Amino acid sequence: MTGNIRSVIIIIALLAGVLTLAGIQCTNSAQVKADPRGAAYASEASCVKCHNAISRNYAHTSHYTTSAPLTEHALPKNIVAKVNTFLFNDTLKVNVTQQPDGMYQAAYNGNQKLRAERFDVAFGSGTRAQTYAYWQGNRLLQLPLSYFKEIHNWANSPGFPSQAANFNRVIISRCLECHASFAENQFVQTGSLSVTQEYNKNSMIYGINCQRCHGPAAQHVEYQEQHPDDKHAKYMVRYQSLTRAQKVDMCAVCHSGSDKELQKTIFAFKPGDRLNDYYVPFGQTNDIPDVHGNQANLLSSSKCYTNSAVMTCTTCHSSHTKETNKLTAYTQKCITCHKEENHTFCKMAPKLGAAINNKCIDCHMPAMPSKLITYQVTAAKQRSSYYLHTHQIAVYPDKTKEITAFIKRTKS
Repeated sequence: MTGNIRSVIIIIALLAGVLTLAGIQCTNSAQVKADPRGAAYASEASCVKCHNAISRNYAHTSHYTTSAPLTEHALPKNIVAKVNTFLFNDTLKVNVTQQPDGMYQAAYNGNQKLRAERFDVAFGSGTRAQTYAYWQGNRLLQLPLSYFKEIHNWANSPGFPSQAANFNRVIISRCLECHASFAENQFVQTGSLSVTQEYNKNSMIYGINCQRCHGPAAQHVEYQEQHPDDKHAKYMVRYQSLTRAQKVDMCAVCHSGSDKELQKTIFAFKPGDRLNDYYVPFGQTNDIPDVHGNQANLLSSSKCYTNSAVMTCTTCHSSHTKETNKLTAYTQKCITCHKEENHTFCKMAPKLGAAINNKCIDCHMPAMPSKLITYQVTAAKQRSSYYLHTHQIAVYPDKTKEITAFIKRTKS
């Protein structure tokens, strides 16, 4: 009897071992396939495991937070509006209200509620602005009000009608290609001559994550886990190994404007790819690139860039750290190249004194209005300009006059 019991225990232990091993294999398989982009991509946790400090810093950047699901039924903490009512006119308004299942934008004509939709997804980090979307089945649609940090308030979303609360603008995949890392989508016919775009919600990868810029990492993770003592990254394209054009293209994927026609989705772009292989070629244009979303083309027209053989976006920007309102830090980047000994230092520096430490950007990359984005404040009849620092580094006469006036004021 005792022998039989011992045999049963051994069999159970063996079965448990087999099931545990099978469970581990299934778990590992699931981890490999967890990323909706395919088995070539590693789980995000794999990146954090070995690059914890970088991951913690990157989680606070505008890239990582450029889109996010609002799953906690509340807006981000940095979104604080002066008032939560937006007036289109004497009778039409939109209220932002908190309900048990989340925040809502509700349109009213007088006291009659016309429509209300929930904040489901946020686009933009909120550093300057943030706009919102709601799910309607598998479609993603933009809400009528957006938040603008400059006014600390709600405004009519850019491009929306000035006298109507519009809840019907569909967010297409072209928007997500620069505000997310992946979204499986398909076109669905809604009528004899109309189609709409729908998404697989489970496929959404919000924000710009590690592998969006560094490429698929599953093979890299597998190798490094098996060879923990090998500190040389294998099966990953090293940024330092790229040519200057390839480095700029990595950023220009999302920072070269949205007016080009795509040949294929830029979700597929990987380090080392040529951006021209993704866009339909077109001739030269005399249009000045817009300050919103077209930083690469503005930079490429700057003497700082054309006179250099090595300058890229990361010459001034650090992709892995938050860079909000660091004018002094950017000025130091300028001064590393513009020095007195090579006669390229600012001629006004001696007169500016300590003020030179934060004037480079204000003078040579001034905030300029976007031609693509304007917004309407509450009860306004005209739209306000949306300002961003231009990446066309140059001497701007108006700014020279401002600095001259500044010097005179400080001396008087």
